[in-house]
Amino acid sequence: MPASRSPLQLGEALLGHARDGRYPEYEDVISADLAPSAIPEVLKRFEAARTHIKVVTVRKSSWDMNYAQFFRRGGSVLQARAVRLTLTTTSQKISLGAEQDEKLQRRVQDAISKLQLLQGEVTFSESLATTLAQMQEIRHRIRSISGCLARDDLSPIIAHLLQVDVELDLIQSGRNVQAVTLLRSENGHIRGSIVHQLTQSCQILLGILEQLVTDLAAGVKNAIITPRLQLATGQDENLLAVNGDSLTVFAASCPSDIDRVFDDLGALVRFLQWHLPSSVMASLSKSLALELVQGLISQRLCFVVPENINALQEFTQIREQVHQFAETLASLNWPGQDRLRAWINSIPQIWLQKRQKACLDGTRRLLKRGYGDIKTVERVETRNISQQDFLLTGNTRNQDWEAKWSGEEDSRPVQTRIERENLASAEEEEDVSAWGLDDDGDNDIKSDRNVMNDEEDDAWGWGDDDDTEDHPKSPQRALATTSEPGVNGHISPGRQRSERQITLKETYNITSLPMGILKMLHSILSDTDALSEPSAAGYIVASAAPDLSILPSLLLAMYRASGSRFYATSPNGSMLLYNDCLWLSEQLRTMQPKRGQHEARSCLDKEIVALEGYGKQSYRKEMESQRTIIKDLLDGAQGFGNCTEPPFAQECDLAINSIVDRIGDIHAQWKDVLSHSALLQSVGSLLSTVVDKIIIDVEDMNDISEPESQRLTAHFKRVTTLESLFLPLEAATSGQESVPLAAVYVPGWFKFQYLAEILDSSLIDIKYLWTDGGLNLEYDVEEVAELIEALFADSEHRRRAIGEIRRASRT
Repeated sequence: MPASRSPLQLGEALLGHARDGRYPEYEDVISADLAPSAIPEVLKRFEAARTHIKVVTVRKSSWDMNYAQFFRRGGSVLQARAVRLTLTTTSQKISLGAEQDEKLQRRVQDAISKLQLLQGEVTFSESLATTLAQMQEIRHRIRSISGCLARDDLSPIIAHLLQVDVELDLIQSGRNVQAVTLLRSENGHIRGSIVHQLTQSCQILLGILEQLVTDLAAGVKNAIITPRLQLATGQDENLLAVNGDSLTVFAASCPSDIDRVFDDLGALVRFLQWHLPSSVMASLSKSLALELVQGLISQRLCFVVPENINALQEFTQIREQVHQFAETLASLNWPGQDRLRAWINSIPQIWLQKRQKACLDGTRRLLKRGYGDIKTVERVETRNISQQDFLLTGNTRNQDWEAKWSGEEDSRPVQTRIERENLASAEEEEDVSAWGLDDDGDNDIKSDRNVMNDEEDDAWGWGDDDDTEDHPKSPQRALATTSEPGVNGHISPGRQRSERQITLKETYNITSLPMGILKMLHSILSDTDALSEPSAAGYIVASAAPDLSILPSLLLAMYRASGSRFYATSPNGSMLLYNDCLWLSEQLRTMQPKRGQHEARSCLDKEIVALEGYGKQSYRKEMESQRTIIKDLLDGAQGFGNCTEPPFAQECDLAINSIVDRIGDIHAQWKDVLSHSALLQSVGSLLSTVVDKIIIDVEDMNDISEPESQRLTAHFKRVTTLESLFLPLEAATSGQESVPLAAVYVPGWFKFQYLAEILDSSLIDIKYLWTDGGLNLEYDVEEVAELIEALFADSEHRRRAIGEIRRASRT
């Protein structure tokens, strides 16, 4: 280590070297360090030596001047020379001194330059040392940061990183130094790593926070919101209580009160808002408000919307409470208030949906209970009929015409006339017209086509506009037309007649289903009328009045879609369904629309038409089913060929007996369902199918032997026993003797009877039947001729009989 010398010694050594050019004698002086603090002292030594040289030079110059003055006053030449020499010497010395002084000045300047250089070097060395120390400290901090990152210890990293930034900013002179650049680059890399790791840590923390908030929201929902919003199943109701920093859910015996629900929910929201940080509430409120509002709407509010419009005034208070609760959520920056306001605006739709659900549920419950009790109802119709129509009812004396008119007649004569009046139109109409069908030649084709198409359209009553449906005529339609009677009951128009009003009555059975449906329809239509009144304009659900008028269509559509399945449990289900639809449509027609409800009335009229068509379809399907069964049974006779040969004889007997028993069972089964007139029409239609088929089969036989004729006559008599089913209502109920009305309800009954007579008659009898017995009214000439040819062998008598019949037909 260099020796330490005082500034005075160092100054003497530097001055001796600068003035005399000598080097210090001691090694320790030569190797000594020149500290910056010693430089001021060295400069003082140099300044003192310089001042001393100037003083000596001035003194010597002054002495030389005094000596010259002395020489001029009293000296000699020698003295002058001596003086001159002295002056010369002195001047030389002065010149030499000046030169030495300049040399000393130059040396001093050189020393000063060297000293300044040394000072600069010392300053640079000190600055470099300081910079290197700072860089070393920065490097150490960067390594410390790297170690903290490796240990995932992030707590001291921020302080170290900020200190590194400060220390890097303090290194002013090293901004362009490669080492500093490397440090800055490493610092940037460390900073990026820290940012990445902090980002990951923040994401993890946010995930944990979100999970905690989610768990908190789930806990609040399961422990507080759900129990509070649940409807009490017993007498206990879950309530909320806030006590300072705690919130408690407890059960209390009290009725369910929507007012208390809003109070408790408001207390819950304020409690959470006051006791949880805003950062937590920002996330918690989003997840919790959805559950809160959704639960409030689905578990409470939807149940408080009343179905009865009379309770809507009380519901207005609940709507105001919902609005206030939405304002509370908005003031606390909770979401969900928009959904509550949307619920308030959708109250008419909610009420309508509730009415619709109640309507469909009521219909479903009615259908599920089944048709219930059978009830007897009366159908009353008033019609204007002519004197001739009245005479056809059985009162044939003209003098009794005026005496028999009255405002209303008792039920027994009317019920008898309902059956008798059908006699007037029976001869005019075919079998199809007797059932309320148009006299269209394509009826059979349309009926077959409808059977296939109605399988999918039946439940909804589509295609019910077809007038070719098979259904009983009403008493009104069963009345005779406004024409006068002609030959054999036929009517001839053109005669002027007088008319009177008559009331027709008949009873039939229905189930309890249409009564329940009518009650619901009446409630819906009454509410529709009430909401359409000007006084109901302020009702909350007044805007739903037009849509409410659609509910009857929906209810009746559901009844048509599901009714068949529930009626099928009864053997008379199809006929009961027909009666129910008939009664329900009649009751709906009596409902008159109020002012402004003509569109609703129009929709209801369409539903009435569809309902009637649905009932007619049910009736027609039942009739087609029974006809199919009867035709299958009759096919067992195989056209009555070989009806006397076993085993064909037994098959024919079995077919006829099965048909007679079948029709008798149907009559007994439907007797307790249909009205008497509809019963006779229905059974008559089935019997007409049998009669027509037998007539066709017999006419198709080319040869009928006498045994076959006798056997066929026996079969005809067996079928003729069914006419006992067609007694008038009075005779059927009281057991009185009366003329059966089979000819009224079975269009081919007279032809069937004549065929039985032909099979058991001789040629003379057949000619008599043709000329005087009315056979020509049911058969044409060729039909009778073919029957004669099949019954009798070829002979002169047969040819003569056929000729006489043909001549009689021409005359």
